[in-house]
Order: sequence, then C-alpha cells, then structure tokens
Amino acid sequence: MRRLVSLGALCALGAGVLGCGADETDRPVEPGNPTATAGEVRFSLPTAHRVVVERRTTDGWGDPRVVFEDDGRECGTVQAIAAGPAVAATVGCDEHFAQDQAPARSVALISPDGRSWTHRDLDGEAFATPGLSPDGGHAVWVQGDDLLTWDAGSFRTAPHPAGSPQVVTVDDVGTILGVRVAISAGRCAVEVRAGDAEVTPAVTPVAEAEKLPCGEIGLSLATPSEIQGDVSGQPGTEFVVRRTSAGGWVLAARPPVAAPGLDVYPDDAARAVWNQVASNTRGDLVAVGSPDRQHVTAQRYDRSRQRWTPSRVVHVADGPTCRRSVGDSGLLQDATFRLPLTCDGRPILLRSRTGASWSSGR
Repeated sequence: MRRLVSLGALCALGAGVLGCGADETDRPVEPGNPTATAGEVRFSLPTAHRVVVERRTTDGWGDPRVVFEDDGRECGTVQAIAAGPAVAATVGCDEHFAQDQAPARSVALISPDGRSWTHRDLDGEAFATPGLSPDGGHAVWVQGDDLLTWDAGSFRTAPHPAGSPQVVTVDDVGTILGVRVAISAGRCAVEVRAGDAEVTPAVTPVAEAEKLPCGEIGLSLATPSEIQGDVSGQPGTEFVVRRTSAGGWVLAARPPVAAPGLDVYPDDAARAVWNQVASNTRGDLVAVGSPDRQHVTAQRYDRSRQRWTPSRVVHVADGPTCRRSVGDSGLLQDATFRLPLTCDGRPILLRSRTGASWSSGR
C-alpha cells in the first residue's frame, strides 16, 4: 500500500502568481500560437509567463482564458492529454527557460471538465506528458524525486514506481502504472507494472529482438489508453500498445519493420542494395532496394492489414551495377520519396509521391 501525503495545505502563492484555485480570472485575453491540443482544449503561451486555454467551438476555437500566470518564471512547452472532458497538462517552466535544458519549475494543470482549472507546482525536473486514467478521474505527474497525483480534486505525492519505467500513468481506480521496455522469450515487449514491485507485470510482446533493437525503444503516452513506441523516430519502428476495456494490454499496431511480407536483402553492397524503409510527410511507408543490384524493387505498407504488399520492380539496369551514390544516406523522404542511385556508371533518381508508382530520371 502506498502512503500518500496530502498537498492540500501546501498551496503557497508568491507575488505575481495566479492562484491555485480553479478559474481565478475571467478577464479577456488574447491567445498565442497553439502549443498543444488535447480533446476539446487548445493551449498557447502568448508570453513566457502566461498559459492560455481555448475551447473547441462550432466555428473553431473560443472562450480564451488564463489558467496560469507567473512573472517570476518562464514557460516554453505544454504536454497535454485528455480523457473525455478531463484534461491534464505539464507546462515546462524554469527561472530562465531553455529548450535544451530540463525545466525545474514546471507546473501541473488539471481540469475535470475543460472549463475549471487547478494547478500545482512540480518539484524538481518535470516535463513529461502526465498520466490520466481513461475515466478522467485520476492523474499523475512525474517530478524530481517522486510523483504528484490528483484524485477527486485533491493533490498528493507518491513514490516513483519500481523498475525505472519510461512512462508513468494511472488506471480508473487510481493505481499507478509503470511502463517500460523488456525482453521476453527473445522478443521486445512492453511491460506494465501496477502497484508494488511484487506484483507480476503485464507483458505485451511487440517484435522479435532481432528485428527491433529493444534497448533503443522509446515509449510515450499517446492517450490514456495508448502507449506509442519507436526507435528514435526511425520510420517503420513505430508501434502502439492499447489498454483493453478489461484492463489488459494488447498490441494494436505492430512495428512495420517486423510485419509480414517485408523483403530482406543482403547487407553486402557488392551483392544487393538493402531494402530501406522510409515514410513521407503524408504517412505513406515504403521499402525500396535491390536484391541483385539490377532490379530495383519497391513495397508499400498496408496499415489497415498491417502487412507489406508484394515487391515489384520499378527500375531495371543493364546489369548488376546499381549502388548507392557515394556519400548518400539512402532513401530521402519529404513530401516525395527520392532514391538516388548509380546504375551502369550513371546517376539516376527514382521518385514517387506515395510509393504506388515510380519514375526515374538522370
């Protein structure tokens, strides 16, 4: 059983700080550029000292109001999450905010309905998206030496969960959940541990360890019911683990690099051009390479079926002469896929907008 310490009497206000109570001001205010959106609420930082929220309306966004203001600190980021009408956020603040430094004077914001807001200071370094239960009744923030929790309108502190989790969240009964990457039976897995270290964690296999570098996977909380993972943003490594209505966890979207149908070509540049996975700004995912340095092939990833289409030849050289261009990092990705190669001693450039059809030029 975790011993919780009430913070109800610890809400001290310094000069220039908007109070701890909900909706401490109704004065008209101009929002800034949107910083984060969660559910029906949009956040902005019109100045480094002020946090403004707007609510979604039939015409866009309206009802701007100040939910936090402190002339004694600078704020630069907002990480927010919603469950129904409830919204929780971490506002990254410091005495002098810097993007390349972990903020040490951040603020927890919480609203049960997107209208009335309460905040608390976070102790130590704090910048991650807060955890929020699917029913919106519980929230948790990771701060320096412990956790800040919110339950039925009350803030408390709690110890960090065991196992050095990457993500901390909470369920509908207020149990703290620690989420991390583990290896189970030769597979990368997402491990969710509830409560104390003695409790057996829930383990959700993700992919074979030979297809995904388990130790390099990063996890993040996408929604109260979804954990996203990837390897440093590399295309094709992304996956989703989802909480079920029964309280368990399942793999909802497998990493494309471990999905059925992806052709694997030799790494030996003298024999093949490796089948590289890339994505464009539309979210299309392709794999392009050559098994024999003569026939260049392309595949597309079908997200609805979670498998790769059969490879098809998109360019044929006169002989097995194709190779990556000197100094080239591989398949370039933006709005359009571009693969520069040298074939038959001449440079060529394969292009495609979606990966469905390809053209070649010199």
